[in-house]
Amino acid sequence: MYSGVGAVPFLVFPSKVTLAGGASTTAGQVETLVALLALALVTALFARRLRFPYTLALTVVGLALGLSHLLPNLRLQPDVVLFIFLPALLFESAWNSELRYLVANWVAIALLAGPGLVIALFVAAAPLHWGAGLPWLVALLLAAIVAPTDPIAVVALLRQLGMSARLRVIIEGESLFNDGVGAAAYTIVLSVLLLTLQARANGAASAGVDAGQMAQLAASSAWLLVGGPLIGLAVSFLVTRLLRRIEDRMIEVTITVSVAYGVYLIADALHTSGLLAVICAGLTLGYYGRRYGISHAATEAVNNVWDFIAYVANSLLFLALGAQLGGSSLLGALGPILWAVLGVFAGRVVIVYALLPLHDAFARWLAWRRPHIPARGRPIPVPRGWRPLIALAGLRGALSLALALSLPVTIPQASLIQQVTYGVVLVTLLGQGLSLRALLPHWPGAHEKAATPSAATSADDSRRD
Repeated sequence: MYSGVGAVPFLVFPSKVTLAGGASTTAGQVETLVALLALALVTALFARRLRFPYTLALTVVGLALGLSHLLPNLRLQPDVVLFIFLPALLFESAWNSELRYLVANWVAIALLAGPGLVIALFVAAAPLHWGAGLPWLVALLLAAIVAPTDPIAVVALLRQLGMSARLRVIIEGESLFNDGVGAAAYTIVLSVLLLTLQARANGAASAGVDAGQMAQLAASSAWLLVGGPLIGLAVSFLVTRLLRRIEDRMIEVTITVSVAYGVYLIADALHTSGLLAVICAGLTLGYYGRRYGISHAATEAVNNVWDFIAYVANSLLFLALGAQLGGSSLLGALGPILWAVLGVFAGRVVIVYALLPLHDAFARWLAWRRPHIPARGRPIPVPRGWRPLIALAGLRGALSLALALSLPVTIPQASLIQQVTYGVVLVTLLGQGLSLRALLPHWPGAHEKAATPSAATSADDSRRD
């Protein structure tokens, strides 16, 4: 998983670290890690005093590290992001999500995270093909990398800004689920591209994918989307039954950590979506397990441990993300970056202003034709004033970077894809993130407390904000 001498479980440092008195390389790694944690702490304290989202502040500080070359070899490893950071952060977000509030807004979330992501993918690919001149499959691959909103960036930002309960649930729910769907879309497009390249290398007349390969790819894609949730649900249900027999809070905390990483590894070994497995396991344990498995004495301990894990992971990840962006040269790919940013933003606007009105029309039709349906289980229209905020909430972050960095070397223009991804992440994370920070305090209804049962997403907003 890790490359090079001197790797630590999330970053890669210089292969040799020499300290005064002949200190070991390991000691150098520990000192660098402690220095990063201290820098993250100081940054967070200043950000809190200035009422500025600490994740964006960490990104800016990381950019300064990258531009100054103080730590020239500080960079993210894709496997580490996918195997260490994302399982922890997704599980923590799912664990703290109130399932009944997600269910109350499931139509809007499903539209944005499912068909919305597919639409955004194709909208983003069009300018990359016609404007930047990329082949269709390469353009689709790049669009698949930058199409999903990054759950780490979005969820961390929303918690800092204290958005309206229902608005926050919609955006958090979308970012949770389109992470797994986006990673699956990336895998599917990458598989088609690799099969096409293999056919061309073998001298096939059609240089395409035959019917047998397409059938196998379709079956693999279906398993990719279905297998992960099934594994997450099954494991969390069995673990809940086990937890009912245990009354030791340390063991119970350890079990939740084991589940977060265990379901990811099981799903990955079975060639399905580990991210969707983690999300479903976190939701199930957070709702069913918390009520029927985990002891009351252990619940607070589990909450505290996962809050701490998420805080440390977010801090280190955004520092490293900024450092990697700051150390990258983007001038050579400025044209494709501009086309990609245009496509990403256009795709976001299209799905928000096409699918949310569709959701509202369905909600009004359902209220008219099925008035007997309980209000708690019936969707209600999303306020029009929220649409610009939902469109701006489509930040990209470490997930897109990890997908771009994990590209096989045989992919055409892999280096260009990585540079464009860096540019899109930088523009959306800082540009849209700072725009949200400036707009939210003054936006009408942004902090409105939902009063209707369906929007009963008045979940404990102050729980961790």
